[in-house]
Amino acid sequence: MSKPANNVLHSQVVPIQSNKKYSVSQNGKGLIIRHVPNVSPNGRNRNISLGKVNSVRKTSKFTEAANGINKGVAVEEFSKVIVNGSVTKMMEVLATADKPDIKERLNGVYESVLVVDGVSAAKEVVSMLTTKYKNLVHACDTEVAKIDVKQETPVDHGEIICFSIYSGPKADFGNGKSCIWVDVLDGGGKEILRQFAPFFEDPLIRKVWHNYSFDNHIIENYGIKISGFHADTMHMARLWDSSRRMNGGYSLEALSYDTKVMSGAKLGQEKELIGKVSMKTIFGRKKMKKDGSEGKLIVIPPVEELQREERKPWVSYSALDSICTLKLYESLKKTLSDMPWERDGERIPDKTMFNFYEDYWKPFGEVLVRMETEGMLVDRPYLAEIEKLAKAEQEIAANRFRNWASKYCPDARYMNVGSDAQLRQLLFGGTCNSKNPEESLPTERTFKIPNSEKVTEEGKKTPSKFRNITLRRFSDEALSTELYTATGWPSVSRDALKILAGKVSAEFDDFTDNSQSDTEVVNDFETMPREENRRRIIHECANMSDYGTTLTAFKLKEEGMEACHAISALCEICSIDSLISNFILPLQGSNISGKNGRVHCSLNINTETGRLSARRPSLQNQPALEKDRYKIRQAFIASPGNSLIVADYGQLELRILAHLANCKSMLDAFKAGGDFHSRTAMNMYPHIRKAVEEGSVLLEWDPQPGEDKPPVPLLKDAFASERRKAKMLNFSIAYGKTPIGLSKDWKVTVEEASKTVDLWYNERTEVRRWQELRREEAEKKSCVRTLLGRARQFPSMKQVTRAQKGHIERAAINTPVQGSAADVAMCAMLEISKNSRLRELGWRLLLQVHDEVILEGPTESAEVAKAIVVDCMSKPFNGKNILKVDLAVDAKCAQNWYSAK
Repeated sequence: MSKPANNVLHSQVVPIQSNKKYSVSQNGKGLIIRHVPNVSPNGRNRNISLGKVNSVRKTSKFTEAANGINKGVAVEEFSKVIVNGSVTKMMEVLATADKPDIKERLNGVYESVLVVDGVSAAKEVVSMLTTKYKNLVHACDTEVAKIDVKQETPVDHGEIICFSIYSGPKADFGNGKSCIWVDVLDGGGKEILRQFAPFFEDPLIRKVWHNYSFDNHIIENYGIKISGFHADTMHMARLWDSSRRMNGGYSLEALSYDTKVMSGAKLGQEKELIGKVSMKTIFGRKKMKKDGSEGKLIVIPPVEELQREERKPWVSYSALDSICTLKLYESLKKTLSDMPWERDGERIPDKTMFNFYEDYWKPFGEVLVRMETEGMLVDRPYLAEIEKLAKAEQEIAANRFRNWASKYCPDARYMNVGSDAQLRQLLFGGTCNSKNPEESLPTERTFKIPNSEKVTEEGKKTPSKFRNITLRRFSDEALSTELYTATGWPSVSRDALKILAGKVSAEFDDFTDNSQSDTEVVNDFETMPREENRRRIIHECANMSDYGTTLTAFKLKEEGMEACHAISALCEICSIDSLISNFILPLQGSNISGKNGRVHCSLNINTETGRLSARRPSLQNQPALEKDRYKIRQAFIASPGNSLIVADYGQLELRILAHLANCKSMLDAFKAGGDFHSRTAMNMYPHIRKAVEEGSVLLEWDPQPGEDKPPVPLLKDAFASERRKAKMLNFSIAYGKTPIGLSKDWKVTVEEASKTVDLWYNERTEVRRWQELRREEAEKKSCVRTLLGRARQFPSMKQVTRAQKGHIERAAINTPVQGSAADVAMCAMLEISKNSRLRELGWRLLLQVHDEVILEGPTESAEVAKAIVVDCMSKPFNGKNILKVDLAVDAKCAQNWYSAK
């Protein structure tokens, strides 16, 4: 299926015509490619600007490439001097310049395609597919209308207008045609599609897809259950090179025209490899203006219109999807078959990464599709209720700020706290522009706002629709900030506001009479009794280190403290707005749910470490429990009569690090059990170890019946600061963080941070050595591997900047840890999915969020199923645990996700 263009435009490499002249120049905006002989109607040469390309320099290579274009050299040769995704953009522009040539080339594709536009023809083709050509590998693809693929789930959305099946050059469906194209729009609709059910549903007929998930859901919407999944070329490409997301991407266009990717493809009768061509390249048209003239914006007509009005190029375009998919599969199969498979650092004899794909990622791809199909049931009435609550609390916080600010600027009572311009004027009026000191914000400014209070201006009989308010800076001195917008003005983003406010609560009126309701307190702010006494209490109860930079902008400390609390209310508004826009509202949308009301997200292996990501909606990024003030997870519920099982690995990545580094201290700590971070602190700090040995604090405490508190303080309470640093180090070092990064987190010198890091390494020298080896591996081999052998490629260290080298070194440490954790989670899901007892009991996987899996099934068998799930996760490698450390799993049964946490 053709997807909308990504951020980077992908297209084909069009050889420059040898009989045409091109010139290449460079200006401040980027590259200019000039096609000399072609003169446009207005008499000017055709100029094609590629936008700003920072990485291109006027070197000898640039000059050679530019000259080469004039001599008819293929675009690939010129493209070598462009990096960071600009190559494909240049291809797109050049391809568009020669659109007639592309359509001519596509006509050659049309000659090899059999058009099936009737039920009788469909039956004849299906008979050949299910008998004569049953043993071939078939590539399949659909073209779909009435769906926004960026916003809508394909489950119960979209309509197939055509599909194609390419069975390779050995197949002949008549007159040498090896590819079939089926017209569903005008050739028989659903009935013609149903004729292909025996082909799609046969488990013995091997089918390959590019983005299998999408096509599977679309076809299953018609009641056809796809079987015989053989490969997903998108997953195969990610396995071959996980770094392409930022370097060309994984679209069929980008992959099929990458000569490195397609080096293993077999050419049939074609003289050259024809890659997938983008819709914009072929069918893009200039949008017409209201006056009938052509605009600059390129638009694509509806696909139904293209299928009917541009029949030949459309058939060729859509058939190329399946043709290129099969050729891509052949090439990637060969490439992966040439890559040795190393598991846990040891090469597996006679096994390659294609074996890895077949053993792990192929079945995993099917598991993910089944999980997407299942979806999760969402309690929409609950979401509607918390939406009301969130908006009400947002308004309370806004009123807190307005009422406070109106003491210094009366019109602030009517301001829009969501307006950056109004906030900037109130907080930073008079501040100079950081990029141009000659410019500054005015000391006061007038804004036009909706006249919601129906104020009638002097001299008028009726209130106007809008009114003016004047805002000026509220503080004695200009607020200082280190965060600015791209245009040089002080930022009023959430991060900037948090610096101004500090860590204080937005509820700065908490010290007043508790008998008043929150709303009453807000409305009566200016008339609060005992003003001086209230300020004195606030001052005495405050922890001054919690206050932000606004504190010093006032002459009276108490006023500065109140200002911090007020700005904290703005931070609260931002936090609530984030929860509303990212979670509460999207989960209520019909675009992400099917007919049964369940939310069907898209699960993707599209991170460089191999971890799953989820989109439409992003269920992977649920708010942390301590920040989930509206209990959003409570909206994810089990069906009536069912329960959820939520099972989570305990400290998985640290256990992975202990195994990979073979660190005795860490292995011993995990074997002993208990609070791992407290044990780390004890090993780092001699005074803590002494306190534990003397019995003045307890490392852990297991309460006995009748005991409600430990006999002496727990280490985590008595030495909370040291334990907090130990915990941060445990995770930071696993992610390759340096003392420089930690010094910023802790707001200490690099030297102090280095000393603390050294304390951590004192007991864990094996970890330091393991990390050194990973850095060396990244430099020498330009890649590192996960536990199961997946590789992450890096650029050559000789061709990167110092900052890029630092990033690569951190990624070289993080990837084996995080990627291996992804390997463990994947294996656990495969164990769960193939467990026959869980299937008998009716339990299905619904979601995986990092180290956590969620299943749904009958409540009556929940406890039995939970024990099986824990067993599968603790022994994920075909019923075994190959790690040197146990895998701890915590599992609970509940009616909703929140209750199981």
